[in-house]
Amino acid sequence: MENLGNNLNSLLYYNLLVFVLFKNPSGDLSSSKLNLQTILEQDLINSVFYADPFLKAGFISKLVQDTKLEVLYLDLDLLYSGYVVSEILPTQKNITLFQPTTETLHQILKEILVKASLSQTIIIVDSLNGLFNILNRKKNIGKAIMSIIMLLTSIARITKSYLVVASMVRFKKEEGWILSPTGKRLIETKNSKKILLEYGVDGIVMSIPSDSSKLVIASNLIPLV
Repeated sequence: MENLGNNLNSLLYYNLLVFVLFKNPSGDLSSSKLNLQTILEQDLINSVFYADPFLKAGFISKLVQDTKLEVLYLDLDLLYSGYVVSEILPTQKNITLFQPTTETLHQILKEILVKASLSQTIIIVDSLNGLFNILNRKKNIGKAIMSIIMLLTSIARITKSYLVVASMVRFKKEEGWILSPTGKRLIETKNSKKILLEYGVDGIVMSIPSDSSKLVIASNLIPLV
């Protein structure tokens, strides 16, 4: 709980950031009808890349709001949990929040796998950076994390569920996408759909490289704003 308490302090920064960046919230008709579940792929890993945690929190809070499916949320960095505890975000009936430790991670993963095998769900791994941190004592950490992601992917395919994996990243020309701030090279697979999050004038801009499209989550539609 100490980590969660420390995380609540960072909410002051993100709330200030909202007012600075989105002082004049607006949205057009197309963005007002945007349902984030519709941009996810069932047969792919939906890889959400961001440079600032607020972007990820805004995206996920809108996704949870948009969907009627059960959401199994592996909250490794505790930012979303912090928003719920501080009542900035309401407790949604369709979401189960898991806050793993090194000792409880494998048991929680088993629970998620069982739940996801019974019905269609949205599985959220938030974040890949947190997964690296929690497994940092393993010798073959890259292989261990890849095994976890592939196992979740396999279960998701059985029930036509969605897997969302968030990663705080930066791009280096020589190395490609790397995790921030650790500098570890990002694990990439061919069966993934990249969704890049950036700040825009009117809200959060989502760039999807696979089809060169861009969508905007208008700031007045972000539950955190």
